[in-house]
Amino acid sequence: MTTSLAGAALLAVAEKTERSPLLYAWWALQLGVLIALGWGGYRLVRACRARRAEQEAEDGQW
Repeated sequence: MTTSLAGAALLAVAEKTERSPLLYAWWALQLGVLIALGWGGYRLVRACRARRAEQEAEDGQW
């Protein structure tokens, strides 16, 4: 009985898993969202730094 279980386990492991195209679409969507969040954070930090530099330039005039 253990031999048949070991054989069944080997067959189960050896089967190639077919991935759905929807899975790749989901991964692409997740990657797009991650890139968009990173780009948004970069733009936010850049805008805040530019605003701060502008305020410091105005403060330095007086």
